[in-house]
Amino acid sequence: MKIHEKSLPIGSPRIHFPQDEGAHPDALIEWWYGNFSLTDSKGREYEAVTAYFAPGLKIVALSDPEEQRFHQEISFSTRDFAQGMLNLRWGDSDHWFRSDQNALSYGLESRGNNIGLNLNISSKKPPLLVGGDGLVEWTEGNSYYYSLTRLQVEGQIELSGRKVDVKGTGWMDHQWMNAMGMPGWDWFCAQLDDDTEIIFWQIVKPDETVKSRGITIMSADNLIYHGQDIAFEKLDSWVSRQSGNKYGILWRVKEKTRGLDLEIRAKYSEQEIRMFDVLPETNFAFWEGSTTISGYLDGKKVAGKGYAELLRAPLNAEVTLVALLAAGSNPV
Repeated sequence: MKIHEKSLPIGSPRIHFPQDEGAHPDALIEWWYGNFSLTDSKGREYEAVTAYFAPGLKIVALSDPEEQRFHQEISFSTRDFAQGMLNLRWGDSDHWFRSDQNALSYGLESRGNNIGLNLNISSKKPPLLVGGDGLVEWTEGNSYYYSLTRLQVEGQIELSGRKVDVKGTGWMDHQWMNAMGMPGWDWFCAQLDDDTEIIFWQIVKPDETVKSRGITIMSADNLIYHGQDIAFEKLDSWVSRQSGNKYGILWRVKEKTRGLDLEIRAKYSEQEIRMFDVLPETNFAFWEGSTTISGYLDGKKVAGKGYAELLRAPLNAEVTLVALLAAGSNPV
């Protein structure tokens, strides 16, 4: 892996393929996320997310910006998260798996009651080890973390009984860790039009002070840069009618070393994932959605698209985590 000359020192890779694609049974918590920007044959746009958590939680969501509608389904079910090469099964309906042993190609079947995805996915770039070596500081302790940053996607979505042929792009995240603390985070990724990808985040304590920040950049030629001196500014917000949570929907992000100055704008404000829809004893909700990006990097004007996740731990975070673990151990 090539390292940018101005990057922070980066150690040997802590993640290896394909053996780290699958489950790590010794981890306290582990998740696989897919974010997708899709278009049908008439040019209509859809945004999709699917996520699987060990020990047991699934999220699938579809947004239709043209109709200003956001559909989400959260469930607990029997699951089989195999070790080694990616091969996740969820009940009788869902399967996320490596479809080619010699290439980063995957199949994804993810279904709810009224929405679903059936996608063929191929990565156009090698995995990005976040932080440079795949181990980053997270809410409490460290997290193993890699991303597939430039996915080519085609297949079908299902929405309220309609099946629609789609194609587009996507981003995949895989994280696992042995501790989860109280803080939340503001997480962003960017796919720039010049084939550069960026992932950047800040871990935020309950009093809204920042615990840590980080940024990792993969250039078009796969050169890696990692730094921590990054500044976030929230320029506009949206308040959820369901939860009362306030989420940033317009941000400015700067990093001096690489001359990074980006404006990040939510494509569609109403993209809140509400855990209390299925777990009434919690007040946990977070924002997960697509963005548009414009600004500067290395003195050049850039543009692109990306995704964001905005999460704050609720006051009863420990109760929430216990409820999630219990639900995962006793699927319904």
